[in-house]
Amino acid sequence: MTDYRFTPIIPIATASHSKFYPRGPFISIILAQWAIESAWGQHQSGRNNYFGIKATHDQVAAGQATIRWTHETINGVYQAMPQYFADYNTIQDGFDAHARLLTTPWYERCIDAQSPQDYAHALWLCHYATGIPGHPYDQVLIDLMDQQDLYQFDKAA
Repeated sequence: MTDYRFTPIIPIATASHSKFYPRGPFISIILAQWAIESAWGQHQSGRNNYFGIKATHDQVAAGQATIRWTHETINGVYQAMPQYFADYNTIQDGFDAHARLLTTPWYERCIDAQSPQDYAHALWLCHYATGIPGHPYDQVLIDLMDQQDLYQFDKAA
């Protein structure tokens, strides 16, 4: 059974998926990343940014970014550091920015993925996030998609 916390996000994720199909992420991936990256919607890295999308230089210069302390794994060391994260006007804008990012050439492996599990692995290979040592990002996503039966939303789309 799918956790009730997904309920308000499902239509937003579905709309974003529809805009970027077939190159964009699976709905199950969008939902799993939302839950992992934002602690189930409790934490935004920037305004309406639930995916930890880093700000570009132009966004920082335009005042469309929020600086936050975050954790990164660098050379195998999990450490805290400040980073600028992108701000978006609406939740839908944030979800669309996430899907747009995942359709760039850097994420070609994701675009080519044939299943949500392959997509999760491609995200890890493309360095979307490092995960916590001992908990690779792709496996964390897959475990959540399995536990919450998020694949049902891909079938419905």
